[in-house]
Amino acid sequence: MKNNSLNTIIAVLTVLLFMNVSAAAQDTVPRFEIGGHFSLLCRNKPTPLFSSPTIVSDDFDHETRAGFGGRFSYNFTDYLAVEAEGNFFPRSGESDLSVPDGHIYQGQFGVKAGKRFSKVGIFAKLRPGFVGFSRVSQLTGTRTITFGNQQFTVGDFRIGKESFFSTDVGGVLEVYLSRRIMTRFDIGDTIIRYGTFRRQGISVSQAILERPAETRHNLQFSAGIGLRF
Repeated sequence: MKNNSLNTIIAVLTVLLFMNVSAAAQDTVPRFEIGGHFSLLCRNKPTPLFSSPTIVSDDFDHETRAGFGGRFSYNFTDYLAVEAEGNFFPRSGESDLSVPDGHIYQGQFGVKAGKRFSKVGIFAKLRPGFVGFSRVSQLTGTRTITFGNQQFTVGDFRIGKESFFSTDVGGVLEVYLSRRIMTRFDIGDTIIRYGTFRRQGISVSQAILERPAETRHNLQFSAGIGLRF
């Protein structure tokens, strides 16, 4: 009789423990997230390097590009995640190569940390990466020429793609429409470190124009939808 009672108690406790574990598993946030989004990059251009005197409009240094992208996240815990994001801004700038321009592409990889509630989540993000441009003046080599009995160093240039180090710092708001579907809103500062920039001059005495490295802060906003599994 005692053995039957003990067996019954053990069976009940086992069922209760299994129910608690199952409930806890249901409350745990899904570990994987994948989504797509629309993004606006308010670009603060580096100092332009003109090959000749040029009249610059007041809004030359700033522009807003619209693009789209995708994101993948892995949640280590309910509060901490690592994620990777890629964006593409299809509109090509009409620059005369005084600054890096063309199509813009972006990749950011880092962490997101914060607090989840039943319907929303609020996070801070820190994600290093790169921002690239499809039209950049690049110095491929130098050579010496003689002009008027004087020797000058001139450069060989080409137009190509180039990427620059960037850091995305900001905040994230997530809205959980269901356990599997969510919307996400990002706002932050995309900090771009432009390297030394060179382009061709208009005279042999100034055949290579150079601008030192610069850092620029750029406001970026994204909104999209995601799946959690």
